[in-house]
Amino acid sequence: MDKKEKTTMNESTIGSTFEISLRILLMLDCLSPLQLDAQQIGMIDFISVYAADFGLLDENLHGYSNYRFSEFPARKQPIEAALRYLILDGYVHLTSTSNGYEYSITTAGKNVSKQLHSSYSEEYCLAVKTVVSAFNPADTAAMLNAINSLTVKSLKEVTHE
Repeated sequence: MDKKEKTTMNESTIGSTFEISLRILLMLDCLSPLQLDAQQIGMIDFISVYAADFGLLDENLHGYSNYRFSEFPARKQPIEAALRYLILDGYVHLTSTSNGYEYSITTAGKNVSKQLHSSYSEEYCLAVKTVVSAFNPADTAAMLNAINSLTVKSLKEVTHE
């Protein structure tokens, strides 16, 4: 990504468009050649970073904040913005289908993803693959039901404390 876009994406903020764009690249690389729509990307990302809450991994990648479930609806716009940047930069390919738009990683995107080697990127990729093995990515209703169930459960726990 060029310097102007990095600055525009506010890379220093947790949960920023820049951070989300890096996770999208990692996700699409880990799941290549699978194509996903923006809703699938958002759900897989959310479940992946909070996989322990969903009973899929031992720890959440992003911790256990009391407000973690409120993040899901707030991620829609940053994910869409990140996808726009990634398409414009040539890191993600956009395909129009009868069901809407789907996204896949390009060779340039794979090259960027391979440079993101860290324990976090390895754990994130493991979490993404675990989510996809637990949920059929095409079954967005099942993923959304799981997210909504945990959100309601967490709200009940917070109000009863």
